[in-house]
Amino acid sequence: MAQNPSSEWEGLIHFVGRLRETSARGIKAALADAPKCRFAMLERLYYAIHTHGQEGSIYVSDLARITHKPLPAVSRGLRLLEQDGMVERETDSKDRRKTLVRITPAGMEALQGCEDALNGYFARVMARLEPEQLARMREMRDVLIDALEAEAAATLKHAEIQKGGPDHGEDF
Repeated sequence: MAQNPSSEWEGLIHFVGRLRETSARGIKAALADAPKCRFAMLERLYYAIHTHGQEGSIYVSDLARITHKPLPAVSRGLRLLEQDGMVERETDSKDRRKTLVRITPAGMEALQGCEDALNGYFARVMARLEPEQLARMREMRDVLIDALEAEAAATLKHAEIQKGGPDHGEDF
């Protein structure tokens, strides 16, 4: 007997919710012994610098644009990272109106420690799967991610049109 489409969607929603919650708990536990670094913010900054920055730094205004967050939220997040010694900000010598941000050596070391902890955690998770299960999961993960990303982009675009701008509720 085939499931009705409503219960299939409910099952998928339940699966995604459990995946998110369970992986968040595992990630938190895996990072418990890693260096404190506000990993999510530092990782996004690292990615932004390497994809949009120059010479190991990025303008704060560019970071706000790339992350679709208002400048005050980005500055708040950077201030936290700066207080922890993970980043440093400096005025651009060519244009004193602009501020550059870069990850400090301590920030890079902490980021690497956190990445190592997460890689170990997910390697242990994958080791719990049978080879056939792992192969099937790999086949379907990109399909699911592509569908989720496409729908998220469409939904976000629709929401921005309705609200008149991007979400302003989170730090970068």
